[in-house]
Amino acid sequence: MKAAAPRHTGLPFVPQPASDELLGSWLLRVAQLYGLGLTTLLSRLGARPSGDAHVPHWFVIGGVSISLDALSSASCLSRVELAAMAPPSCRPRWPEELGAGERCLAAATDAGQPITWKRSWMNPLATVCSIHGTWLTPVATRTLAAIHHAGDFGGAVQEVAAEQALLDCEHTCAGDALWLQALCCAGTDVRLPWGRTRPNDLTRIVDRVACAVMSASNSDSACVPSTNRRALGIKDFAFELTTGQRAATSLPTRLRQRQWVLGRVAHVLRWAPEARTFHSGGSAASVERLASMRDWPKGALAWVCPIAAELVRRQEELQREFSISPRYFKAYSALLSSIQ
Repeated sequence: MKAAAPRHTGLPFVPQPASDELLGSWLLRVAQLYGLGLTTLLSRLGARPSGDAHVPHWFVIGGVSISLDALSSASCLSRVELAAMAPPSCRPRWPEELGAGERCLAAATDAGQPITWKRSWMNPLATVCSIHGTWLTPVATRTLAAIHHAGDFGGAVQEVAAEQALLDCEHTCAGDALWLQALCCAGTDVRLPWGRTRPNDLTRIVDRVACAVMSASNSDSACVPSTNRRALGIKDFAFELTTGQRAATSLPTRLRQRQWVLGRVAHVLRWAPEARTFHSGGSAASVERLASMRDWPKGALAWVCPIAAELVRRQEELQREFSISPRYFKAYSALLSSIQ
């Protein structure tokens, strides 16, 4: 068993974390201030086990990988403050691309202030800058992994500045996406058009509607904006909710594609069916997938896709009339054919 490093008596000065700053971003700035590498800093502060050669990438550092108690003693920041700066969990791996606020980074650069990385940018469900209301700009995860010192943030800023802006003429709306992003990141029950919804139910609904959107885009590539007409690279992501539960969703691993998908999901969840610019159900297969999800919050399916809600109602009538029998399956097949 590896012994813990001795507790540090305290640093004479530490920079205050910026608003919404990621823990690893702040640690890189502290390490730069004292002319140390991140691994050396954590070792000297007693924040990692002695002899442990592995320190995760700066953007995934949290309470699992380092001792927040030791870090708190050395920095005079409370353990609660430090824990709140840790990134959200994402399993089994991070997306190929995350996002960054171009205007946030540019403002810090123009003002001569230290460049910091926001915790909110690390959520794969984050698509919009919560400060400026503009789409986040893609940053490759490998670019973040190549950052070892606070001074390396300049390379990430250059990548963000060189990225082509997302076209405003696309169907998705940054306002809708920001609305959904705030709900997904709230970590508590939220109020949606159909009523109060728990965090895990919201994630399940987002996942199912996203599947319907992606299914429609695969069957009709013309509906996908030109910037996103590459094949959708879809991965499963698992999130740790503040309630202690885990929730999973399947989304594109590239940011522009996630923005397009989640923007349309947000549009469906925010606006009544008659006010939408496109149909949420899509094909009969998409309608059936929406109808097959069990335990929808009351009124949610009727809001998302009235056709799917009607399909569930008719299916329940057939089950009461025929039970689970050959006659039921024949009648149900005819019912599905009627919504082609």
